[in-house]
Amino acid sequence: MKNTSKVSQIRSLAAAGLPPEGFISAVLEALHGVIPSYRNLFDWTDPDGRLVRYFFEGPIDHEVAKHYFEEFHNRRELEVMPAFRDTITGKASVQSAEQLDQPAFYESALYNEIWRPQRLKTRIETIVRAGNGTPLGSLVLYRGPGDRRFTQADERLLERIAPYVARGLTATTSKSAPAPFTPSPSGLAFVCLGTHGQVTQLSANAHRLLLLAHGDVTPERAAAAPTAESFPVLATLCRQWLSQRDAFQSCSLQVQNAWGQFVFDGCGLRGAQADAGAQLHVTISHREPNIVAARRAVASFELTPAQQEVCLLLHAGHSQTEAADQLGVSTATVVDHVRKIYAKLDVHSVIELVNLINTRQHVKT
Repeated sequence: MKNTSKVSQIRSLAAAGLPPEGFISAVLEALHGVIPSYRNLFDWTDPDGRLVRYFFEGPIDHEVAKHYFEEFHNRRELEVMPAFRDTITGKASVQSAEQLDQPAFYESALYNEIWRPQRLKTRIETIVRAGNGTPLGSLVLYRGPGDRRFTQADERLLERIAPYVARGLTATTSKSAPAPFTPSPSGLAFVCLGTHGQVTQLSANAHRLLLLAHGDVTPERAAAAPTAESFPVLATLCRQWLSQRDAFQSCSLQVQNAWGQFVFDGCGLRGAQADAGAQLHVTISHREPNIVAARRAVASFELTPAQQEVCLLLHAGHSQTEAADQLGVSTATVVDHVRKIYAKLDVHSVIELVNLINTRQHVKT
């Protein structure tokens, strides 16, 4: 795909009216199709370059996070790279992969104690700034061992994308009624609690979903070991379970915030052996706004950016005339797009197109 088409996808996402949290989650995922990477990260900062909160794809290891923020952040990272705050407030717009692709970095404590346990090998980074130059945060793309190196072309493309990320972060959130939520492809996790409220087991993605469901991922919260009392929903489920015990069957609680919708389903477990302790098993399901799921589905089709936008507008219930008004083109142009969309996707009506998009939304990628 040409770079112009790739950037068009990010530009369109920035104009979708999502809250900053939902936008960052969606744009980090979309970036994998623009600049292939292993895991992506966005750090929100204040104007002085202090880290406020962040969103990192994949599991969060609280021990690695604790070690990083206590030992390296704006401290020992200076041994091999500029301090985080200096990077944010500096003049450079892109930090290249070549800066760290040196023997000294791969021999450093930062690489071997922080990067390597998370299977991170190299990165490119761009500083996202508001129109007045104030830093909004840092966008980082990582590749792992065995992945090809980032190129200067990747760096230039990331630099082109940064203004659209800034636009999506500062755009006015849509005031229309919220769209229905759809299960996220990676939004399922499990936690087990013991009779004293302690976390006895948790799946790889559980800590991250717990943090998002209860607000944000901040340095302090990410570095703390997860406990039931740290997360009000877990504490509430645990109290209900302990107060009922033998009568407890199941319980479900729901949380909704800018990160999406989170459903907690608690089920009491008894040990198969007489001396085995009882536990509360909690399933955490993350559901994302339907517009994000629809965009992911449509992006998987072999369509031009303009055709994808027409698909999304038809999926949202707009007529072809309304879609033309939204896109600022003639109705004849939209009619031509629709004809080509139908031919490419082998559908013959809006209903068939909507059903195809809905089906694709639930296919894990």
